[in-house]
Amino acid sequence: MDFLTLFNIYYFLFYALPGLLLAIDLKNAITLDHWSNMRFNTNNVETAFAIFIGYFLIIGSFYSKLAKKSGQNIIIKFRQSSTIYIYAIFLCLFAILALYIATLAFGGISTAIAKSSAFRAGEESNGDFGFFTRFLSAATFSCYILLAYVSTKNYGEWRFPKLFWFLVSFITTFLGFLTKAGRFNIIAFLLGFYQIYVLRNRKIPWITGMILIVVMSLFLLYGKSFFASLSALPNGLDAVIELFNDLNRSGDREGFNFYEFMNNFYFPLFSLDTALTKNGYDLRWFSDIIYGFLSLIPKVFLGGVKSPPSILYYNSVYILGPFDAEGAAVPTGILAFGIYSMSWPGLILICLIYGWIGGFLQTILNKYLNSIFWMPHFYTIVAQLWSNFMTSDPETFLQSQFMILISCCFLFLIGCKFYTNKPVRKYFYQKDYTD
Repeated sequence: MDFLTLFNIYYFLFYALPGLLLAIDLKNAITLDHWSNMRFNTNNVETAFAIFIGYFLIIGSFYSKLAKKSGQNIIIKFRQSSTIYIYAIFLCLFAILALYIATLAFGGISTAIAKSSAFRAGEESNGDFGFFTRFLSAATFSCYILLAYVSTKNYGEWRFPKLFWFLVSFITTFLGFLTKAGRFNIIAFLLGFYQIYVLRNRKIPWITGMILIVVMSLFLLYGKSFFASLSALPNGLDAVIELFNDLNRSGDREGFNFYEFMNNFYFPLFSLDTALTKNGYDLRWFSDIIYGFLSLIPKVFLGGVKSPPSILYYNSVYILGPFDAEGAAVPTGILAFGIYSMSWPGLILICLIYGWIGGFLQTILNKYLNSIFWMPHFYTIVAQLWSNFMTSDPETFLQSQFMILISCCFLFLIGCKFYTNKPVRKYFYQKDYTD
């Protein structure tokens, strides 16, 4: 499951299939009240053309000679595997510390989990401690890397410590997901294990894949009710189960509803359609990349100075109407981000850059996929990062993926050295090429 396979899955689910459903059966396709404003803005010819041209621009740039040649000229030399192992443990400990600090203000992790849906919906503020939640994804990075040390021949030495740290990172990751109440985070995490298996074994386990699809589909449908039911956690597990059943009964849900399932994937299409049909807004000129980085600065350090609203805010207002900046927002997706920034030239530019980055990264990592035992795990992390931007905007992407990006950068700084077709220095350990 390479970069482009993951991209095609995402593009089909978030652009092609929603567009087809809305064009064929608009009346029944929209089942959520907050999408009701979009009933009269879909089936736009420009939207269909943007989806079509955006896809082929990304594919063409991905396979371009420039992307491949640039990636082939990069050579990476890796240090001992023990360096990467220690780094993964450090990230796990860092995530545990971040989880402790983030939940400290609420009296513990159980209270934070109980309030997670309220935090996500903007119904309750998580205060300045919410800043630390963005560091929790360090556990996800650590879990993927540590998995390489318990699922390969490297598991032979120090088995118990390796298994212990993997389990700790796995548990920390899930606790972090529960405090964020995000369904897609859990789904992407589970999908990553499947992707690692495919990359390492070079075969697709179809039965496991079908089971995973069913589990992910059910979680998309019932995940929101699940997180809402956790508000009863202080009253015990029985209270959680009872509230979960009550929430699903009150929704009059009768079995699997495909349109209800697809409601989770409409937002990039609606954002694109809004960007193309909305009149009167000023082009952003990619300034939201700067605003995305500004959003990472804790409010306490800004001294009461508010950064300008990003396109995430305006896009949410255009689609949902009056909007609380602390509430659930609507990310633009890559195509709408390009349109909002520079109209059609912006869409062309962002698609070409995005495709080139994907092709460049895959070319580099492919060279070491079979020679470095932890590379399929790292490859999965980078492929998910690249694919996730397709459904995001700079602020959404940096807020959700900040720690993964930082973890990747430090892994290269600590465990690797880059060359452009230059001789290898002696102090790097050659034996790790065949680990």
